[in-house]
Amino acid sequence: MRNLLLLAFVSLLNSLGAQGEVSEKQVGLEGQFIEAKQEALLGKTDEAIAKFRMILEVEPKNDPALFELGRLEYAAGNTVGAIEALRSAYAIRPNDVYVAFLAELYQSAGRYRDGAELYAERIRVNPAETENYLERAAFLVRDQDIKGAIKTYDELEERIGVNPEVIRRKHALYLGTGDLKRAERELTNLVDAYPDHIGFRHLLAGYYSSQNDDKKAREAYQEILRLEPSDVRAQLALQDAAPRTNNSDDTELMTLLGRTDVDLDLKIGKLLPQIQQVATTQDRALADRLLPLVAELQRVHPDEAKATAIEGDLYFHSDRPGEAAAAYRTTLKLDDTVYPVWEQLMGSLYLSNQMADLRKYGEEALDIFPNRPSIYVHYALGEAFRGDFGAANSLLQQAQLMVSGSPESAAALQEITAAIALLEDPAASAEVNMDRLPGGNDGPLSFYLQQQNSPDASILSAADNPDNTNALLLELMGDLSSKAGDKETAAALYARARAAGSKSPTLPEKISRLKS
Repeated sequence: MRNLLLLAFVSLLNSLGAQGEVSEKQVGLEGQFIEAKQEALLGKTDEAIAKFRMILEVEPKNDPALFELGRLEYAAGNTVGAIEALRSAYAIRPNDVYVAFLAELYQSAGRYRDGAELYAERIRVNPAETENYLERAAFLVRDQDIKGAIKTYDELEERIGVNPEVIRRKHALYLGTGDLKRAERELTNLVDAYPDHIGFRHLLAGYYSSQNDDKKAREAYQEILRLEPSDVRAQLALQDAAPRTNNSDDTELMTLLGRTDVDLDLKIGKLLPQIQQVATTQDRALADRLLPLVAELQRVHPDEAKATAIEGDLYFHSDRPGEAAAAYRTTLKLDDTVYPVWEQLMGSLYLSNQMADLRKYGEEALDIFPNRPSIYVHYALGEAFRGDFGAANSLLQQAQLMVSGSPESAAALQEITAAIALLEDPAASAEVNMDRLPGGNDGPLSFYLQQQNSPDASILSAADNPDNTNALLLELMGDLSSKAGDKETAAALYARARAAGSKSPTLPEKISRLKS
C-alpha cells in the first residue's frame, strides 16, 4: 500500500509539472495535498478526509486526491465511499495502480461481480495482458460463476496457447464441480502439448491414482518409465509402496524415507494419509509412531521446510502446541514464504501461552502478509494478554475491515472483541460464547475468562509452564499467591509478568506493595 501512496503523490506532482507554468491555484492545491497527507500520516483520518474533499470541490477531476480519499474512507470503515472515490479516479485516468486498489476494495466488500467486470474492461483495453484474464477468472470463481471463469481461461488459451498454469486452474475447477471427464481432459491436453515433460505426466498419473483408476494410472506410469526408465517415482508407484498401518511395515517405510534418490514430495505423500488421520482423530499414539519417521525425513532433507512443517503438524494435532511451535519456528527459518505455516505457528504460540513470541511473530507476519485477517487477530490476542487493550482493539478493527464481506467471520471477530472487553473490565456487560473463541472452551482466552472472577490456584498452577509469557495470567497467579501470604512466589510471578511485557496499570503497584 505504501507504494500506491507514493505513486499517487508523484502522479499529482507530475500532472502539475507537465503543464509548463504552474498557476497559483495549482500551487495551492499542491500545498493542500501535502497538508492532507500529513494529517493522514499522523492518524488524523477525519481531518485528512475533509482536506481531500476540499481539494475535490475546487478540482473534481483530481484523481490522486480521489485515490487518497478512497484509501482514507476505506481505513475509516466506509468501503462504499472508498469504492465510489476509486471508481471516479479510475474513470478519470485508468491505470494499473487504481485498478489494483479498486479490485482490493471490491474483494473486501464481497462485490465479486464488479471485480470481474473491472478486469473484463481491462481485457478490452489491453487484451494481450495475461494477468487481466487471471484476475477476472479469480473474481468469477469467488462469485461462484465457474462457467464464466472457465470461459475466461479458454479465451486466454486462445490467445497464448496451452499454458500449464491455466490448465491446472481449469482442472481444479472441473474437479471441484465433479466434471471428472473434463478434469481428465485438461491434464491429457497438457501432456499432449508437452509430451516430453515428465512432471506433467506425473500430474496425470497422480490424478488417475486419486480417482482410484488403477488401470489408467498404471499405464501412465509405464509410459513415464518408457520415456525415463530411471524415474524412481514411477517405479515406486508401480510397486505400490504405499505405507500400511501396522508397525511391521514402518521398517519398509523408514528405508524409503532414508533414500536420497527419492523425491521429497513422494515421501511426504506416503506419510500424508496417516498425518491426516492424526489431524482427524488427535491420536497421540499414532503421532508418536510417526515422529521417528519424520525425523528420518529431516535427516535426509535437512534444508527442506516441508519436513519440519510435518513435525509441527503432528505435534499440533496431537495437542502439544509448545512442541509444535518449536517445529514451526524451524520451518520459518528454512522458508518464511508459506502463509499456513505462519498461521499454525501463531496458533501454537497462542495455545501454549507464549504471548511474547506471538506478538513478535505477529509483527513479522504483517510485513509479509499485510492482508490476512488471522494475523491481526492473533497479534491482537498477544497484545490483549499483556494488557495493551488499545493496541488489541485497533488490530481487531483492521481485521473487521478485511472481513466486512463475510458475515460469519465478522461475527466471530465480534465475539473475540467482546471477550477482550471482559479481559479489560470483568464487569463489562458483554456476553461471550466460550466455544466460539480461539482454541474453544479450553483456549487461553476462555480459560482466563473462567478464572478471572473466581480463580483456582491449583488449576492456574497446572496451566503454567516455563515458556508461559501470558502477562495477565501470570499476574492473576501472583495475585493468588499474594493473597495466600506467599510473597516470594507472588514476587516471582509478578516479575515474570513484567518481563513478558505487561502493560497492566495495576502491576507496578502490586510489586511495590510486596516490597513494603
